Amino acid sequence: MHAKQIKTGAVLLIAGTCIGSGMIALPMVLANLGLIPSILLMLFIWFIMYYTSLINVELNLQAGRGLTLGSLGRLYSGKMAELIGVGSLKLLSYSLLAVFIYGGSSVVQELIKSNSLMEYSFNRIATYYALISIGLLLLPLKAIDYINRLLFIGLLAIISILVAGLVLSVDWTDMPLFAPKWRDLTSWLGLLPVVFTSFGFQVIFHTVTNYCHRDSKILKQAFLWGSLIPAIVYIVWSCSVLSVIHHNNPAFYSQMAAGEVEVGELIQALSQIAEWPAVQLLVWCISILAVSTSVIGVGIGLCDSLKNMLAVKIPNENARNLLAAILTILPAYLVVLYVPNAFISVLGFAGMILAVIAILLPVYLFQKLNAKKFHYPELKATWLIALSTAVGILVVVSELFNIISAH
Repeated sequence: MHAKQIKTGAVLLIAGTCIGSGMIALPMVLANLGLIPSILLMLFIWFIMYYTSLINVELNLQAGRGLTLGSLGRLYSGKMAELIGVGSLKLLSYSLLAVFIYGGSSVVQELIKSNSLMEYSFNRIATYYALISIGLLLLPLKAIDYINRLLFIGLLAIISILVAGLVLSVDWTDMPLFAPKWRDLTSWLGLLPVVFTSFGFQVIFHTVTNYCHRDSKILKQAFLWGSLIPAIVYIVWSCSVLSVIHHNNPAFYSQMAAGEVEVGELIQALSQIAEWPAVQLLVWCISILAVSTSVIGVGIGLCDSLKNMLAVKIPNENARNLLAAILTILPAYLVVLYVPNAFISVLGFAGMILAVIAILLPVYLFQKLNAKKFHYPELKATWLIALSTAVGILVVVSELFNIISAH
């Protein structure tokens, strides 16, 4: 495959994995801050995620091939680091898949209900969603890559049209620049893990490293653009949604700030504000597409690692692929069925696990690295590594605080 095609595929795979639950979750939680603090927070989290992605890529390049975090842990540190890596990555992947299946099913249910079509229960929709996801994961990587490209390009096109429509509805003299509680520390602690999770793409490092044939230059550009595109999309989208809802439905905005809004309700409120039928349809499409691209991205990474684990026990490739796809989706599907209102709570929990995977464990392994030469000279900046570590610890502390506060 041509280098340009590889880079494009990698950028879209990273961005597609990153853009997902954040499209719905970010406006829901950032209503508590206002536009200016929200933009600054998103830019800061993007920078930390991009910088730490270079650490993760460096670990893979020094290993000579794309390895899962658990394998990197065993290579550079030992059994304990491997267990932490494997456990954290599996826990994060399943948490995110549960969020995506829950969010996607909730949006589809609201869409069916609002259009007075046939009545389907949430559990039935979630079952169909899970079965379709398993079917997608059984396709070859090249086919998944092209499906992901189509979905993601469609997503960006719809976002562009929709944001243009929303911007026309914005009252520029009445924008929620700062929310009343933006100085409140508990507001920041409450939303930090959710915002952090929205920028997560770390489950596919080994897949992307191998996909790019370990080309350090292509990988650096892929992770730069693959993380920057979602950051720009999130900022433009969140600001547009918050401004429009603040102006057109202040009562609903107050509910969002108080954390009393469900996923489907936000999409329903947006489609009601958008008076044109075509724009209403786009609101639903964007929600379903955003979640679908994330299911593909996270699902590939988890499914790949499960295939490797099953390789010794199940020699038949078709049987192995089917079992890996089922084991990828089934646990997340069960969480969706038995954990009510799982969207924001599971996202916050995923943020704590992501901090270990994206920052804390990779930084620890990086310190163990006895490399004479780095592919990325930026990694010699010890103050940036210290800052990244501090952010990782803060995300974990924030989520522990949220869990304790909830009980």
